[in-house]
Amino acid sequence: MNLSDFKNKIKTLDQNLLKSILNGSALVMIQDKELGLGASNGAFVIFWIEDERFSSIEDLRGYLEIESEDLFTNYYTHSPLSKEYFETKLSDLMNENGEASFTAQPGDMPEKSLIVSDGELCVLTEEDYIFKYGLFLQLEDKLNSKISSVKARNWLQSGAAYNDYIAVNVFRFSAIE
Repeated sequence: MNLSDFKNKIKTLDQNLLKSILNGSALVMIQDKELGLGASNGAFVIFWIEDERFSSIEDLRGYLEIESEDLFTNYYTHSPLSKEYFETKLSDLMNENGEASFTAQPGDMPEKSLIVSDGELCVLTEEDYIFKYGLFLQLEDKLNSKISSVKARNWLQSGAAYNDYIAVNVFRFSAIE
């Protein structure tokens, strides 16, 4: 979900959902596509009422709208993309750019690498200054592009691509302030 989508979803939260937040539920991210309710001590929490006081549902809505950019930024600073969203987006990017473009032959760099920025999976190329820090599949053996494509698709479908994404970000997502 990007910031614009997030702001629109905050603006259109229904009365019952906002009432539930006033009654102690947390606002949570659902597969990086939707906003819903959950427990304040659960996963994917965006907001819950701690010390804040709200006199009405509209007061809460106004607060969430004003704070939406900070809520969004804080969420994605400390929370990974959901596996479902990550894998769907990576599949789309592989279809668009070619699976083999996200693989690197032994000792080489790939054509493209991946990074998550502001809640979106983005493609990097050699022109991007952070390209070498992006996520890609490092092949152990030199393979032709057809076999590299199969390996990349298996990397995605096996869940290994998501596991690699989490592994390189584990310290960021587990940071406690």
